[in-house]
Amino acid sequence: MKLFALSNLCFFSNGRETEHAILPPRGWNSYDSFCWIISEQDFLQSADIVAKRLLPHGYEYVVVDYLWYRKKVKDAHIDSEGMDLIDEWGRMVPDPDRWPSSKGGKGFTEVANKVHDMGLKFGIHVMKGISNQAVNANTLIYDYDKKGPYTEAGRQWRAQDIAIKEKPCAWMPHGFMAVNTKLRAGRAFLRSLHKQYADWGVDFVKHDCAFGDDLDEGEISVVSEVFKGQHNRPIIYSLSPGTSAAPDMAQKINGLANMYRVTGDDWDSWPDVAAHFSVARDFAAANMIGSQGLKGRSWPDLDMLPLGWLTDANSTQGPYRACKLTLDEQKTQMTLWAMAKSPLMFGGDVRKLDDTTYGLITNPTILEIDHYSSNNKEFPYINGGKEGATGPSAGANATGVRSWIATGRQGEIYLAFFNLNNAKTAISAEIADLGKALPGWKLNPSCKGTEIWSGKDFGVMQKSVSTEVETHGCALFVLNCK
Repeated sequence: MKLFALSNLCFFSNGRETEHAILPPRGWNSYDSFCWIISEQDFLQSADIVAKRLLPHGYEYVVVDYLWYRKKVKDAHIDSEGMDLIDEWGRMVPDPDRWPSSKGGKGFTEVANKVHDMGLKFGIHVMKGISNQAVNANTLIYDYDKKGPYTEAGRQWRAQDIAIKEKPCAWMPHGFMAVNTKLRAGRAFLRSLHKQYADWGVDFVKHDCAFGDDLDEGEISVVSEVFKGQHNRPIIYSLSPGTSAAPDMAQKINGLANMYRVTGDDWDSWPDVAAHFSVARDFAAANMIGSQGLKGRSWPDLDMLPLGWLTDANSTQGPYRACKLTLDEQKTQMTLWAMAKSPLMFGGDVRKLDDTTYGLITNPTILEIDHYSSNNKEFPYINGGKEGATGPSAGANATGVRSWIATGRQGEIYLAFFNLNNAKTAISAEIADLGKALPGWKLNPSCKGTEIWSGKDFGVMQKSVSTEVETHGCALFVLNCK
């Protein structure tokens, strides 16, 4: 069965705008496979494959991750200084050696057009504030509305007038710093940046170093206001990174974005996967899944899926190695992401997409849960091995057992068991306890069930649901208990 997802962008019916980001966005991001060195040729080749193989499953965004403006030269790295391309107004422009169609001030216009012709939507990664390079050059600020230098109080304003040098990006301190959004000139600079992205045909902006430890409510508000006014081509607004993010932080920017990272970078290591359980639980418990967002809804983002053929963090080498997670660990990641209704942004090299990885990211039940399930939350009433029950207070440890529950469009119950232990573990839940997590549901004392990853039909289960789960693995049940 194939799932054809509704578009995540708002659409128009009888002249009225419907909800924006009504479903968790899906797509492909270049970071896990290319880090920052991807070229126009590689990107468009990847986009073509996404359009042919993944778009029918709802993966509609293709996103160029960070440093598309950095020259790929010797000694260039993620925090190198003086190696970026900016225009006369201090705005980042694509490196023409890697993005030849950007020459002549075209930016990403031609790339976006080609992506749109494939039936996809185009996204880019951008950094907070203003670049050190623009500040060092003290470039003029562009007034987007007047199409010339920003002028106020009888003078032209420049980069050094709006930069807050005391607030650099925590993980790229030589690259970018905050902008003073209390100044009209600061707001004008941010407006000129993001209106330009809209003019290029961008559909998705991943705004980095503005959330988590670097939370900048002022900048997020300004950028959100720019995108709020985009009616001809609505833009999905994504915030990153999410290091040390908590629900109260997300509530501060409620209604301003469509997705926001809630963890640091997720790579293909088991500790990275295990660290997501408690964070996902906390955001679900705070009712943040599908809560108010920019012109619609917003979604806590557990980060990209580093599956398939990859590179390394901070690398200047393209995809060259296989994912280090075991197959059971990969199933665990896909299941948790779906049960938490996280955006699904695949990061592997789609040009070398193997059948196993393809099957994981296009599993119809996983995609159904991710888009259309309800009542998503951690389910604390389980027992597993020597660890016993793991209630909501369980920490983000690499041991123990965890469980999530959700409901489907046809009245089915999704129940996921997760084994974070280093050995196979028997996990069980009493059917009577399902009702504790689903108040108002009238359930039978027995349930018919199927486990999705094994395909095993468990038939009618009396009083309890139980199974053995492999090390770092999971079991995903579809239950009919009515």
